[in-house]
Amino acid sequence: MKLKSQSTEVKPTTSGNESSGGVEKKKNQLSQTERKRIWQDVLDYFLCSLDGVIYAFGMNMLILPVGLTIGNLTGIARILLSLLQWIFPNLQDITGMLYLALNLPLMILAFSSINRKFFMKTLISVITTSLVLTFIPVRPIIPELNDMLTIVLLGGLICGFGAGLSLRVGGSAGGIEILAVYMSMKKPDFSVGRVNLMISLIVYVHAWFTKTPVIVIYSIIFTLIYSYVIDLVHHQNVKVSVMVVSKNKEILNYITSVTNRGATYWQGKGGYTDNDVYVINTVISKYELISLRRKIVDFDPCAFIIENNSVNVTGHFQSHFF
Repeated sequence: MKLKSQSTEVKPTTSGNESSGGVEKKKNQLSQTERKRIWQDVLDYFLCSLDGVIYAFGMNMLILPVGLTIGNLTGIARILLSLLQWIFPNLQDITGMLYLALNLPLMILAFSSINRKFFMKTLISVITTSLVLTFIPVRPIIPELNDMLTIVLLGGLICGFGAGLSLRVGGSAGGIEILAVYMSMKKPDFSVGRVNLMISLIVYVHAWFTKTPVIVIYSIIFTLIYSYVIDLVHHQNVKVSVMVVSKNKEILNYITSVTNRGATYWQGKGGYTDNDVYVINTVISKYELISLRRKIVDFDPCAFIIENNSVNVTGHFQSHFF
C-alpha cells in the first residue's frame, strides 16, 4: 500500500519587527489624533472665554452707557436691577451676578437635554461674561462719540460677533442662546438669531412703557443687527452644497454614517483617464464642511471637490450643532 506524500505550503509570516512596527505606527497615528483633539478642545474653550470678554466689553462700553435696552437675558437682568434699585436705592450695579443667577435654570437644560460639551463650553462663556460685566465699569469707550446710530452699529457687530463665536465652536453665550439652540434642535426651521429676536419682544414690551420711543427704536435696531451677526458668524446656519469626484466609495459611507447627512451618488468616467469614479452630491452646514473636507483628503488625496455656498434647501434638513 503506497502512501501519497502531501506537500504543505508554508505561508509567509510577518516578522516580529514588522508586526511591532505596524503596531507602533498605529499608536503614533492614534496619539497624533488624540493630541489634535485635545488642542482643538483647548482652542474651543479659549474661544468661549474670548466670547464672554467681547460680548461684555461691547455691552458695558457701548450699549449700556447710552441707556439702550437689550432684548436678551442681559436685558432681563437690567430690568431686575432697576426694580431692586427702586427697592434698595443704594444697591450697586450687580448685572453680572443677576445674569449668572438667571442662567442657572437654563444651564440645567443645557446639561440634561442638549450636550455635555455644549454645557461645559457655555458654562465657561457664562462665567467669563458675568465676571467681565461685574468688573468692567459701565462707561462709554469714546466719550466724544454721540451718534446713536454709530453706537448701535458698532455694538451690534461686536456683541453679535462675541455671541456667535461661542456658538461657532459648539457652545453658546448663555441665556436665551441656550433656549434658542434647544428650540433649533427641535424645529429645523428655527435659527438662533430668529429665536433671540422673538424672545426679545418681551423685553421691548417693558421698554415701551419705561423708556422713550427713541431709545426703544434704537434698541430694536441693535437687536436686529445683533441677531443678524450671530447667524452670520454661526456656521451651522449656512448650508453648503458639496460634490465630490473620487474613486473611493468610503467617502460616501462617511457622509451618511458619520456626518449623518443624506447623499446622492452615481458612477461616472474620468474625462482624461476613462477610469471609473464615484460622483457624490450632498448638502451640509458650513460648520461640517471643515471636517468633511479634511476627511475627503484623507480618503483620497486626488479627490475633486466642488463647493457651492449659501444654497437654499427645500425638504428636511436637520440643524447639526455638534
